[in-house]
Amino acid sequence: MIFTENIFVCLAAPLLIAVFLLEGEARRFNSFFLLGLTACLLAGYCNGYIEQTAVWSGLGHTQFVIQFAPVCEEILKALPVFFYMAVFEPRGRGIVSCSLAVGLGFATLENVGYIAYYGAGELPFALVRGFSAGIMHAICAAILGYGLAFVYRRKWLALTGSFAAICAAATFHATYNLLVSAAGAWRGMGYILPVVAAAVLLFFIRRPGKAISEWRE
Repeated sequence: MIFTENIFVCLAAPLLIAVFLLEGEARRFNSFFLLGLTACLLAGYCNGYIEQTAVWSGLGHTQFVIQFAPVCEEILKALPVFFYMAVFEPRGRGIVSCSLAVGLGFATLENVGYIAYYGAGELPFALVRGFSAGIMHAICAAILGYGLAFVYRRKWLALTGSFAAICAAATFHATYNLLVSAAGAWRGMGYILPVVAAAVLLFFIRRPGKAISEWRE
């Protein structure tokens, strides 16, 4: 983990300085992007402990990646958003943007760590990481953000709706991990899944009339 911590320090240091230099929405996005980096670092510790415990229980690495890692990571990514909602009582748009900032920060540290560990000499590997796992975390953040923004306007759904939003994000994450852990065409489908999901999400956000974008108002 020391190697990942070094990467975290290099990425987090300028962002921490920027928190004191920026204002308004730029400061908020930068702050939650930094929290996303922190969530990724914490996920490394938590996943390491959980995986070790799972191995002792007889579960393999693939089972851990599919059943436990997505839940752990999505909960850690949701915690800063819950804090923001509880303290600042934001509008729906703010919830979505903060959730996306956390997800992008998480994806950034994870991608840089993978590239640094496995090497950056192969452009196809970098493209796969950026346009599959990177976008996957963004989609999970969007699912959580739009879900919480929808729930925020309906107080009677606060508890069950928040739980459902985390479950939906974790399910998409687990589906991606399941597909890329397979071989052949299934792995290819896993790499393509986040891009397709992003295209569908953008279609519903940008379409005129009543659409998912209205959830964040």
